[in-house]
Amino acid sequence: MSWSVVARKDFQDAIRSRGLIAMTVLFTLLYAGAAYAYTFIGSSNPQAASVLSLISFLLLPATILVPIVGVFAGYRAIAGERETGSIKLLLGLPHTRQDIVIGKIVGRSSVVTVSTFAGFLVAAIVAAVLYSSFPAVDFVAFGVLTILFALAFVGIGVGISAATGSTTKAIGGGFGIFLLFQFLWGQIPDLLNYAINGSYGFGGRPPNWSFLFRRLNPQNAYRATVNEWVVQSPLQQAFYQQLFGGDVPFFLSPWFALAILLLWVLVPAGLGYLAFERADL
Repeated sequence: MSWSVVARKDFQDAIRSRGLIAMTVLFTLLYAGAAYAYTFIGSSNPQAASVLSLISFLLLPATILVPIVGVFAGYRAIAGERETGSIKLLLGLPHTRQDIVIGKIVGRSSVVTVSTFAGFLVAAIVAAVLYSSFPAVDFVAFGVLTILFALAFVGIGVGISAATGSTTKAIGGGFGIFLLFQFLWGQIPDLLNYAINGSYGFGGRPPNWSFLFRRLNPQNAYRATVNEWVVQSPLQQAFYQQLFGGDVPFFLSPWFALAILLLWVLVPAGLGYLAFERADL
């Protein structure tokens, strides 16, 4: 498997560049630090702190930080090789362009996975020691979904990197996508309605397509899967049942949200590969 050679070298390069260590420290400070701090923030009695409450507490910073780390891990994957000219050396070996894209995705994903896992492991130890109870299955599920969320943005970063020969364009495009998801995505249905009907926003219940569009945002999909599968808060589904009269559309289910995350791992990387395959190096 030629792509595995590329992936292994990419992972080893990350270790030598201390990128793996930096990411591990970052995730450890976020998750383990939050697990410790929440014993004082979330309750006047540290022993009464809840792991599920901690997960809800971590959702907001994770939704912002994890995409930035994923994009940062992926943006130089291929664009950096093209800028330095080392891409020609890679293609001079028995590697196809497809091998390079797959190998880069696996290598960068491995770096982010190891870093995230280490951060969650330390956080799990902190929570197991300090909290009165520790539902390990819930915490592991949160970790797995967070890793999948990170890999979605690694896929976006590598896809953009494969589509351009410039690291400047790759980092600009990656963070442009992040800003789109973070600040603008939820406004697009209202803007479309304004362009079509002349009014910003919807007078009553927004149309179904607007809910579908918002769910396509990987950040919203991640929050939905964590809230409905891990935290198991009844509020979101109760709100949808009331809004839709009990018949909640399939695209608001947690299974659909999980499928969205998987698509964000694969589709941007696939589109980037198609552009890379046609690029004149």
